Amino acid sequence: MNRSVIVYALLLLGSIGWAYQTWTHEDELALHDEVVILPGTPEQLASVVYTSDALTLSVELREDEHGRYAWGHSEPQPKEETEPEPAPAGDEGGGDSDGESEAGPPPAPEPEQFKLGRAGDAFLADIAPFLAKRQLEGVGDDLTGFGLAEPSATLEITREGKEPRRFELGSNVFGGASVYVRDPADGAIYLVDAKLIRTLEGGTRTLPDRDLTGIDERKVEHVTLRVGDRQASFTQHNPDDSEARYWSPRGEDEESVDASAWVDKALRLRSSQYVQEGQTPVDLAHAFDLKVEAQDGRAVTVEVLRSFDDEGQEQFFARSEHTRGLVRLPRAIVAEASADIESALRAGGA
Repeated sequence: MNRSVIVYALLLLGSIGWAYQTWTHEDELALHDEVVILPGTPEQLASVVYTSDALTLSVELREDEHGRYAWGHSEPQPKEETEPEPAPAGDEGGGDSDGESEAGPPPAPEPEQFKLGRAGDAFLADIAPFLAKRQLEGVGDDLTGFGLAEPSATLEITREGKEPRRFELGSNVFGGASVYVRDPADGAIYLVDAKLIRTLEGGTRTLPDRDLTGIDERKVEHVTLRVGDRQASFTQHNPDDSEARYWSPRGEDEESVDASAWVDKALRLRSSQYVQEGQTPVDLAHAFDLKVEAQDGRAVTVEVLRSFDDEGQEQFFARSEHTRGLVRLPRAIVAEASADIESALRAGGA
């Protein structure tokens, strides 16, 4: 055989082998581009605590008969009070000329507890392992330029069976894509994706779970409405096609317009806020139950409740094994669903 042909064949085999190794170790190579500050997985996390001048946000990993979940607790820090400006001369009344006093400062944010949703799952995956874009080398003792001489915030990560690890958070790198993070244990300074820290800073807005069932609407097979002794069950058809999707009474194939209208509204129900400890209304009354069954056999029952506020306005709440607590529902969308309940029950033969 021609010697050059053998050489080219060996080179080709080597190239194929190198390409295969690169493809099969793609994840490892990607990880090598980052620095592991603290190893671990979301399943190994016990808690995460972010503390700044404005907020303390803690995330605790819990487990019950329905599985593992993350529970958040935000504690806004009180702002430093400043001396009020002196009133202009001749304005001893301290108010407007018509005798009405000026509006006071807005109420301070209240502590809040909530279950974390999908955004929380993504956050936990981003923080375990805790990764950096790179580690800084040759840093002197002066940390002022990194915002670490007096850190603006701290991050404490605790893994199951291990001691907490605390990190100091400094200023953003020019451009805002990264933030300086220091490990006090060895003095190492890292560049960490600023998105991770921004998630913590705005955690009270983005992390709470608004879903009532945790089941993707496209994976829903049956929905059952129950009001007192009356019950109606419906089946979803063509769930992956938004144009052809419809609902029928369970066991039937023909679309029911009334059923589709009610189920679509019911599945859009989302919580607006978790009811805090000690704030549960004492006069809660049962409105209806919503049982959602997925294609994989999972089922979640949502109990919808009603009450009245101090002004006599109707208000709605819900709880399920997914929410792990009582949540407040937006009044408008629940009122719409409630108005169609009778039509839905009749459509289902109840």
